[in-house]
Amino acid sequence: MRNREVPKYKQLALKIPYGQGYLVGELPEGIRVQEVVPREIAGVPDPSADVRRALEQPIGNHGVEELRGGRQVVIVVSDLTRPVPNDVILPVLLEKLNAIGIKDEQVTILVGTGLHRPAPPEEFPLIVGPEVAARVKVISHDAYAPGILQQIGVSSRGTPIWINRHYLEADGRILIGMIDPHQFVGYTAGAKSLVIGCGGEATIRANHAHLVEPEATLGRIEGNPAREDIDEIGGLVGINLIINVILNSHKGIVRTVAGHYLAAHRAGVAVARQVSEVPVPALADVAIVSPGGFPKDINLYQAQKGLAHGTRLVKEGGVIILCAECREGVGEKRFIDTMQAGNTPEEVIKVFKQGEFQMGRHKAFLWCRSLVRARVILVSDGVDDNLARIMMVRKAPDLQAAINMALKELSGAGVVTVMPKANSTIPVF
Repeated sequence: MRNREVPKYKQLALKIPYGQGYLVGELPEGIRVQEVVPREIAGVPDPSADVRRALEQPIGNHGVEELRGGRQVVIVVSDLTRPVPNDVILPVLLEKLNAIGIKDEQVTILVGTGLHRPAPPEEFPLIVGPEVAARVKVISHDAYAPGILQQIGVSSRGTPIWINRHYLEADGRILIGMIDPHQFVGYTAGAKSLVIGCGGEATIRANHAHLVEPEATLGRIEGNPAREDIDEIGGLVGINLIINVILNSHKGIVRTVAGHYLAAHRAGVAVARQVSEVPVPALADVAIVSPGGFPKDINLYQAQKGLAHGTRLVKEGGVIILCAECREGVGEKRFIDTMQAGNTPEEVIKVFKQGEFQMGRHKAFLWCRSLVRARVILVSDGVDDNLARIMMVRKAPDLQAAINMALKELSGAGVVTVMPKANSTIPVF
């Protein structure tokens, strides 16, 4: 584990992930610095072999063998906002499917975009790998396309279950995902790839409405109403097989799990906790935070997750420097519209709670929940001064300028915590 504390009176050069590059800056003498990063766990030496091992040793069911005799198989993958190594996983999976008599032409890959924009065809080679994109039919989920969704019931928590019809029409159903911390579902992947990735707005809205409940929180699985709703729906709809990976900070596969959508996912979460959950000795006066670079900082909608994780690190009234490129700007119109519904973070939260729960609006609630605790300085090429004003944050032209602004506000030497891969890190006190 690299939970490194730099000795006092040492100048520290910083290199913070930003887009597909880095931001650099320096902290002066006399600052106590903590670096909080995922544990350094080596990736497997042969990623394809690890995927093959997982498929040959499935957890909780018979794995690929469950699909023997299938006429039509759908494989759900994440969009570009998740760095899942599909180009490693899919060739091995297709080999295993071919071996039980399922031909490539019987397979459809469905990009589970949730309520993100649909993935255009030119992105398919980037998502699944050029070889697989040329070999197998690839389509994208579009939650707003006419006729694309079918309702199959309601969960015990009252969530209407609307799912992509291409998924429902297949008799073999596989989910591929990456297990990573999630700010209110606990951890990603498992049935979430289906329910959120291939669900309708009504489904996602009803599920995500649980985010205001205290048990719906970062890193929590059991007793988490949002996670339990997702898992129940996954069972009602039907999932034959999941393949989930846990990645290290270099995006290398630490472990692949495959099998039953609950049993395999929980086994993967146990590994993910070893990577992501990091003890932190003290709250900081200033936190320097990056979601982890592209694609996790592709827009403010995604970068908000890094802000939420960083909020755990700072004292009440402290400063968070959020480094996020945001090449696509905000990423969601309702997010920015809701931010404009109040003049203070407290007003925005009040407006959100008084209105009907809507996707996009929830990001304003989560963003402002951080602003209530800490002051935020944003370093972002994709956010101009006017947008920063709407987001109720200060803008800095670069990391060094942000550091200088933050340190001016410290009464003493202070504690600075650096979290360069925030989305993949859970601070534990």
